[in-house]
Amino acid sequence: MNDCASLESQLGALPCTVQDTEEMFWLRQSDDYASRKKLGDLLARQYRFAEAAEAYSEAERIRPDDDALYLCLGGALLTLGRFGEARDAYEHAAALGQESAVRYPMGVWHYLQGEYAAAASCFSGCLPCGDELAIAVLYWHGLSCLRAGETDLLLSSYDSRMQVGHHGAYQAVVELLCGQRTPEMLWQQARQGSALDAVILLYGLAIWLERQGERRQSMACLDELLEQRTVWPCISYLAAWWDRKVRMFPCGTD
Repeated sequence: MNDCASLESQLGALPCTVQDTEEMFWLRQSDDYASRKKLGDLLARQYRFAEAAEAYSEAERIRPDDDALYLCLGGALLTLGRFGEARDAYEHAAALGQESAVRYPMGVWHYLQGEYAAAASCFSGCLPCGDELAIAVLYWHGLSCLRAGETDLLLSSYDSRMQVGHHGAYQAVVELLCGQRTPEMLWQQARQGSALDAVILLYGLAIWLERQGERRQSMACLDELLEQRTVWPCISYLAAWWDRKVRMFPCGTD
């Protein structure tokens, strides 16, 4: 998206060239809580997470008792890889009554840092929940267990009749983990769907192939996934980026 900030401008050293909308311009003229919070939300929609985190922090100084604000702040900081600050925000949210709401993002927090057993524990704590969240939980819990080398005790709870809504990509990966779909089916689905679905599918497939010892094919999935630049803030994309940057060899090499 031309009107959204690039990954390199948020996680790298490139400048952000995305401009404020008129609404954002006027919000910057006010220093009340609602204006700071709304500005942060609009900045996050433009993938300008560094500026969003700053706006949320300004809102926090005005009103430090809003649990929902800390979830937004934690999300922006987590996207930026500012893990210590993100955890602080989620702990504030939990202390203000959002303990259940922070389990999923804290699972992501652990996963992005390679703490897979801890991630699996956080994700399992999200259940029971609605089907749309549950299928995402099964996806991330399953990948965490693969990475941790642990038995996935939640897969048996998967039901093909779950009402997953727009989370069909998560469902496809869960069915791969259950042995109900083949890798070829996911490759094909990834090339026919949206960019977001492709990232979710290819990341799940990459971790499954990694566990099978198919390192070259796993890297091919990440190569293809990382070309989907328009959806870089999604969790699966960030996980792939951190895998490439921190824990695995560069894409395109042996």
